[in-house]
Amino acid sequence: MEESAEVREALLRFCDRLSAGDVASFDELVSREAKLVIGTAPGEWVESREGMRFGFEAEGLKLEAADPRGYAEGPAGWVVDEPKFSFPDGSSFRVRLTAVMRQEDGRWKIVHAHFSVGVPDEEVVELQKRWSSG
Repeated sequence: MEESAEVREALLRFCDRLSAGDVASFDELVSREAKLVIGTAPGEWVESREGMRFGFEAEGLKLEAADPRGYAEGPAGWVVDEPKFSFPDGSSFRVRLTAVMRQEDGRWKIVHAHFSVGVPDEEVVELQKRWSSG
């Protein structure tokens, strides 16, 4: 795969339009064949387009790209970044993002995205013990 400015730009547009709450742009940015978005919270495993659209509908949610790197080979691409999620109450946190894209209708669109937070393993062990004890 080679670096792709077009794939990078597709992620930047996704972040911009999601942050603007531009629900009308959802179909231009997310593939009609989109399969899965994995979020950072337990249980954030979204397989429906309606669920994926939620981020665009959530008032005040922002996703600010850091320095995405996009790659492509033919009609398949992927992008990585460490964007910042911001919430209406002013809180925010950085995530790690990997997204798979494909060319569809002359545009790069997201097929799959996975967001994660870097947490030391020993902290994850303790958190998961706490979550499962409830």
